[in-house]
Amino acid sequence: MCHAENKKEETTHSKDATAGDIRQGQVKGRTITQVWACLAASLGNLSAAAVNGWTAATLPSMKADPDLIMSTLDMAWIVSIISVGCMVGSIFAGRIMDGLGRRTVLMSMAPFLTAGWVTIALAPNTPIVLLGRMICGMATAFLFSTGPVYCSEVPEARLRGSLGLIPSLFLTFGVVLSYIAGAFFSWRISCYVCSVPIILMFIVLWTVPESPYWYLLKGRHEDCKASLRWLRGPRYDFSAELAEMEEKINSVGRKVEYRELWRPRTRKPFLISLFMSTLQQVSGGNILMMFTGLIFISAGVENHRMATVVTGLVQIVFTLLCMFTADRLGRRPLIIASTLIIGVATLLLGVYYLMSDVFEIKWPPWVPLLSVLTAVAGYCLGCRTMPWLLSAELFNTTIRSTANTATLFYNRLLSVAILQIYPFYEEAFGAHTVFFTFGGLSLICSLVSFFVVPETKGKTLEQIQEHFESTKKKKMKHNIIHPASEVNTATSV
Repeated sequence: MCHAENKKEETTHSKDATAGDIRQGQVKGRTITQVWACLAASLGNLSAAAVNGWTAATLPSMKADPDLIMSTLDMAWIVSIISVGCMVGSIFAGRIMDGLGRRTVLMSMAPFLTAGWVTIALAPNTPIVLLGRMICGMATAFLFSTGPVYCSEVPEARLRGSLGLIPSLFLTFGVVLSYIAGAFFSWRISCYVCSVPIILMFIVLWTVPESPYWYLLKGRHEDCKASLRWLRGPRYDFSAELAEMEEKINSVGRKVEYRELWRPRTRKPFLISLFMSTLQQVSGGNILMMFTGLIFISAGVENHRMATVVTGLVQIVFTLLCMFTADRLGRRPLIIASTLIIGVATLLLGVYYLMSDVFEIKWPPWVPLLSVLTAVAGYCLGCRTMPWLLSAELFNTTIRSTANTATLFYNRLLSVAILQIYPFYEEAFGAHTVFFTFGGLSLICSLVSFFVVPETKGKTLEQIQEHFESTKKKKMKHNIIHPASEVNTATSV
């Protein structure tokens, strides 16, 4: 009898504790729906990334196609014109994303990107290929900027590191898709293969809600609650989370202006975001991704098609490793390790070309293969993924989409410059000079990252923004208490 009463009392306490946990917001939100929403929003990145990686496997066969007469300049434009299209698209992407919603923008890009792929597949000559690539590039601007924003706003803080990297993971999958399609199909058929994921995204996105942050930004509180309820589950108490979101939006305002990027509370995150894009581009990772086949051919690697596919598999492995360790090791350690690895590996590749082209000493072909695979592994460990994640994390809700697209514009501007310069730089100074340059810049970025890249692991979006705002307030308070002359004197001592 006593045992039964004790059991009944324990059951009652257990129910009370569970109810208390729910009231206090201590029950974790449902994971499966948050994962599904991020997967749905990231599917388009498979096709968008295939646009970037497509030339790695298809350039050799396109150069052999009698219908396409390509000079060095034509080849450079076929590779880089997507970045020009992306720059054009990024001018409008932020405003449209804030006006129509993250989910709506993603869905509307499906017909545009599909049209771009079909144009390339049916192109009778090089100018039409460039037109199709331009269309694809404009569509990727919306997909690259909107997907990370959606995947940073949908998950809880405990999941945002891993789920926020799903768009970057799908970037890797998309590049590998283009490698495989280019290796086993003609360059025209590969276009149809690469267009399949964007169609799937359009279908799957019908099953998930709009970002709760966007609903709140538009003052649609009931829709915001419905979105959170679908994402977190019916047992999750999101009242505290919602209150924090509302407080932050009310404190920063709802009006979006580009000059907000240079205001004190946003300037430092914006500069960090620009540095991360610089780091991503000057590491030379995009050169290795988009000229893979030609690099293997010039280095004397046998069966360059299979080597390109293996390069894609390495990308998948190390992007997954980055995804599963981002919330354990943190963002900054991965960035530092990534730039260090790619720097050393790229310098080794430069040494190989120096010995081969200048001193005519032939090293085994596995040396450049290993160098490229190691550099690609390092690139995917952080350089490829973290800039997009941090660009979506560092800003408040009001300015997030605008900041993300401004960063994307800068990123693509650097990409155009580097991809245009690379073939001519290699012809003029040799491949060894190119890879010595990229390797040295990567090592410099590794050192700078230690001092400037913030750690956002485990923090909510509101806490991250509060960190920059509180840092600015402390700095202002310090300047009031300690005049500039006193600070300078103390520093010189």
